[in-house]
Amino acid sequence: MRVWRTFVLVGLLVGIAFVSGVAGPAFADPRDISVGGVWITRITHDSAGYSAEQRATEITRRITEVLSAPQFRVGAVVAVHQSGADALVTVGNMLVFDVTPADAVGSGTTGYVAKQWAALLAQGLSKALPGSNFHF
Repeated sequence: MRVWRTFVLVGLLVGIAFVSGVAGPAFADPRDISVGGVWITRITHDSAGYSAEQRATEITRRITEVLSAPQFRVGAVVAVHQSGADALVTVGNMLVFDVTPADAVGSGTTGYVAKQWAALLAQGLSKALPGSNFHF
């Protein structure tokens, strides 16, 4: 009888652990970059003295600034510019992303990765501000 209770108790605990792991909420990684429900990327590399988390926070701040600026509501262009080994993603004259060679490892060149991020950024900005016209 004692073995049976131990077996049932262990089974119950394993079941609870499994259900809480499966049914638990999914939290975004603080390094994830998204806007308007469009996931753009996860910043995974440090750069220029900033940790990946600090870079993600700064990028999110810049996206918020773009969304808050009335001059970007109509006809704003999301562009990619090469700057040495890095590629810069801008909206109008505002820098949003600095894509470094470390960001592009395994995905292509910095320009290629920046173009992917820029297209997703334009799509997300357009969804975040319906009626606006962000294009890449």
